[in-house]
Amino acid sequence: MNKYSAIDVSYLRPSRTLETILLENKKNKRILYVYNYEGVNYRVFNFIKDVLQFFNDEFEPEISFETEEELSSYLSKLNLENIYTASEILS
Repeated sequence: MNKYSAIDVSYLRPSRTLETILLENKKNKRILYVYNYEGVNYRVFNFIKDVLQFFNDEFEPEISFETEEELSSYLSKLNLENIYTASEILS
């Protein structure tokens, strides 16, 4: 099971945030970004580039949740074994 914590929270508007999440288990660590839209929709991004493209209407993440409980369950169970960096994906 993974442990996760917000290492940064940016308030875009009073009810919209972008959280930088550190996910870790005994072997691996990973950074994810979670856009919280008014507490009713949580979108998960693997890379900051994806976040920027989302705000420019160029990208829609495949992973989203309607409750914080669903998000929490996903983060705690996410497989961190196959971690790729942005440079590995782009090469």
